[in-house]
Amino acid sequence: MRITKVLLICICCVMVAPAVWAQTANSQAKPGILGYLDPHTGAFRPVPAVAEEIAEAPAVVTFTGTVTVTLTITLKTTGLTNITCTEDVSVLDAIATGAPRILAESNTVAATGTGTTRTCKLSIPYSWGLTTQSSDNMTTTYLVFGTTGTTGLPQRTSSLSPVDTRKVPANGATTALTAAVTL
Repeated sequence: MRITKVLLICICCVMVAPAVWAQTANSQAKPGILGYLDPHTGAFRPVPAVAEEIAEAPAVVTFTGTVTVTLTITLKTTGLTNITCTEDVSVLDAIATGAPRILAESNTVAATGTGTTRTCKLSIPYSWGLTTQSSDNMTTTYLVFGTTGTTGLPQRTSSLSPVDTRKVPANGATTALTAAVTL
């Protein structure tokens, strides 16, 4: 009986030893890049390294303007009666110190017209405080949503992202865009 106990203790020690040896007291962290995923472009944006000295914050300059989108909608799905349109405009301000900022605006309207042709006229006036306007890009997207008046079904959605990407225009500019949509 005594040999059995000693043998059992030895077997337990042999089974536990690899698990104990696998643990290290000072394991190093795995290297990686701190950043975020831009939801509008799907691109990974690394967070800039923190400078040793605190640099003077860049001057923020306000840029204003208007983005208009005219959507001409052709209805091919039978029964759609309620059509709404949404326009989104965003800009990534690639500020030199700290994390980049995303400024976004949106507008939703009901479509006008009857029969199989509807129109949405969307307009977004913006006023953005930007530090890097000369290198910032403005992105415009749209979404068109159609339902029936009684049950809400069927539903149809059509979207395009981006409709347009361009440098942020000069102060006071109007950017006019058009698109044709089929639901």
